[in-house]
Amino acid sequence: MSLDAIDAVNWSAIPNPTRNQWDDPEGVAHALRLLTVSTTANETGDAAAGLAGRGFVCGHAAMVFPAAYAATPILLDLVEHGRRPRIKEAALGLLADALGYFPIAGYNRVDTSYGTDVPLCCAIARHIRGRRSALLAHGKYGRQILAEAELHWWMTIEETELHSGGTLTALATLEGTPFGAPVEAELHSPLPERPATAVWIDALTADASGAACIRLGQTPSEPLPSSTLCPAECGRREH
Repeated sequence: MSLDAIDAVNWSAIPNPTRNQWDDPEGVAHALRLLTVSTTANETGDAAAGLAGRGFVCGHAAMVFPAAYAATPILLDLVEHGRRPRIKEAALGLLADALGYFPIAGYNRVDTSYGTDVPLCCAIARHIRGRRSALLAHGKYGRQILAEAELHWWMTIEETELHSGGTLTALATLEGTPFGAPVEAELHSPLPERPATAVWIDALTADASGAACIRLGQTPSEPLPSSTLCPAECGRREH
């Protein structure tokens, strides 16, 4: 399953911020294949070290590369279906690094199926939240990774009501941990030609299901249904 998923990615289309051949995304694909089929401790360790040292993350610089977004679902597959416990453990460690490290300046955003120019950390976190049960099966370490992913909240607007004075109330769906308000956020339009804009969420009410009601300060225009919000600090996160 993981090998098919690796082959399905167009690795050559992913940017290499350093332009160093060691950081080429094709090298990430190769290391993922080696990790998937590894049978000995040395093979698993070498494959994981290849991912931790180039192209996926750079451990000594605490830096994450754009290829980590495409690699994250594959590592999550290995967490759940890896052939050996050490493969699963290696995948968990790499996921924690990808979420915790900072992107290179100018390469901190990715295009996804649900939006363009999404902060890399938020895109990785959405992948991780989508595999909650697989991570919970790994006890404390899996819960820690999930807890970190929950901080990179993502909100999808469903309905809006504009008030006099320019403030706006919206019903939305919240993924992740409810946050304290006021907080600065990025507003992403479902129309790809519209760039993300900065807004302030002045108030938030959310229940355990993720149903939320928010009040926004003045916005450049009324958000369309399916517009999304994410933490503004994530958009500024870079080396």
